[in-house]
Amino acid sequence: MRSFLAATIIASATLQAAPAVAAPVNPSSWSVPVTCDRACLESVLDRTLDAMATNDAGKLPLANNVLVTENGVERPIWDGLWQTATGRGRYRLTAIDPESGQAGFIGTMMEDGRPVYMALRIAIREQKIAEIESVIARGGTGGASGMNPGQRMEERATPRPQLTRTVPARERMGREDLTRIADSYFANLQGSTGKTSAPFAKTCNRLENGGQTTNTGVVRPGREKFDALLLGCEGQQRSGFYAFVTGIRDRRYPIVDRERGLVLSFSFWDHTGAVRDLALTNGLTVPSPFRAPLTFQIAELFQIDEGKIDQVEAVLNTVPYGMRSDVWDRP
Repeated sequence: MRSFLAATIIASATLQAAPAVAAPVNPSSWSVPVTCDRACLESVLDRTLDAMATNDAGKLPLANNVLVTENGVERPIWDGLWQTATGRGRYRLTAIDPESGQAGFIGTMMEDGRPVYMALRIAIREQKIAEIESVIARGGTGGASGMNPGQRMEERATPRPQLTRTVPARERMGREDLTRIADSYFANLQGSTGKTSAPFAKTCNRLENGGQTTNTGVVRPGREKFDALLLGCEGQQRSGFYAFVTGIRDRRYPIVDRERGLVLSFSFWDHTGAVRDLALTNGLTVPSPFRAPLTFQIAELFQIDEGKIDQVEAVLNTVPYGMRSDVWDRP
């Protein structure tokens, strides 16, 4: 009797400890055309989102060594949101880069019946999807308040018109110039003294996890002395407030959409917590909002018009301090 019970207990424990094994991913019969133009990349991106929404990566023409990450961590294609998604959301914004064979998406996906806010990047190599990178904001991560980022964007439903406009051919900027201007945003923000700023249009606004973080017009409780969210994009960088952002590293600009003047970037933002008092350019001194080590992983989209940053949209997560992506940031 004892041996029977012991065997039963061991078998039960073994079953509980065994990891769930996903169904094998069978490569799709369709392949990406040899020449994949803008419309082609948009179509592959849509199919990728549909496959994620239906938990069926087998619908996709995947490379044998496809690299997949969710929030900076390499995962099997069937893991993470690929197995928990329950449908597509309403909010959709794309950045298409035929020159690099890549396409990006910022928008909503349903997970367990509620929206999550996500940035997704795919890269095509030799007629197959070779890279799939996602940054997903679940719950109340970041943003102007703790509200669910996905719900904010579902309610918004439609991107700001500047982010979807087509730039006339004669006004389109080159890749290097667009990338340089996007990078200047980070270069002038980290360790900011307020003496310099990236080039911003007067109409510039920024959304972070669905919340507007510029020109809000509403003073938050306890911020009557100084509230950075009341300022515009340039005013914030010239305020000296962002000295608490001690480093913005591993900055990448994989997608440059010249037709729409868009640059999709990925980076990690470090805050050591050691910068406790912020000497503002208006003569005030205010406490830092971060007083312990903290890192954000951010996917940030810049819309650049006539050489100036006009609109910014960011998906961000709090990650372990000092984290980096061993896949995309390896030497």
